[in-house]
Amino acid sequence: MLEFPFTPDTEKSRKHRLQGRAWSRLVTLLWLAGMVLLLQACGKRPPPVPSPTAPGAAEGRPTSGPADRNVPAPELTLRIEPPVIHPGESALLSWESSNADRVVIEPAIGTVEPSGRIKFFPDATTTYTAKAEGPGGGISRSVTVEVRSGAPDINVDQEDIRGLSLKDQFAAMVKPIFFDFDSATLSDEARLTLDGNIRWLERPANRTLHVLLEGHCDERGTEEYNLALGDERAAVVRDYLVAHGMEASRVAVVSLGEERPFDTRHTEEGYALNRRTQFVLMGEE
Repeated sequence: MLEFPFTPDTEKSRKHRLQGRAWSRLVTLLWLAGMVLLLQACGKRPPPVPSPTAPGAAEGRPTSGPADRNVPAPELTLRIEPPVIHPGESALLSWESSNADRVVIEPAIGTVEPSGRIKFFPDATTTYTAKAEGPGGGISRSVTVEVRSGAPDINVDQEDIRGLSLKDQFAAMVKPIFFDFDSATLSDEARLTLDGNIRWLERPANRTLHVLLEGHCDERGTEEYNLALGDERAAVVRDYLVAHGMEASRVAVVSLGEERPFDTRHTEEGYALNRRTQFVLMGEE
């Protein structure tokens, strides 16, 4: 058997080997620790990126999904005046809504503005239903206009207004006269309305009343033209009243042109309501 003597160089080499192993273990531990930290970092979810607001959508308000309970429900009022008419007479349907994106009136009218008025001539008793819808839900309202056969009964109308002031009676019984576009000609419906006005104004108790006839136009046309057309409309109504028994001294006329619209909408319905001769009570003799 061969034996190798122990020398200082061999001891030094052993120390180097031990130190190398220690450093190797330390590097390995550091590497493992770094990998754990890296894996943990990679495993975290990135913060959510806010999606851009869709065109036309309000900030903070979803463009789809169920309605927000905090959004107020739509409100809707629906009226018809007068509620009872006779064949050939007109009625005025008016509505107002809030918190609504869409308003539909049936039958035969369809989608309309959130608020407005429509003058029409029903030939039979009809119930109109308006539905308003918005983010907060929906609501509906209904009104009925009754069309009575036969001629108007003045005595029944008088019973309806008994107890009202003279001004309120005048407003209930004396109606405005409406005209076609760019016209001062009385229609058949206008003549029927005038006949009813005359019957009330010529009642014995009312023959001391004086009236002012205001001629009005829609906003189309020049100011000068509309003043002249308004004067024609007031004059033709005065001539009809006088021809059917009213004293000329009881009737005065004035043209206001387009200055005082009854309806401020820039629509055909609004224009039709502004082309009129308005009766104004001036007082008694």
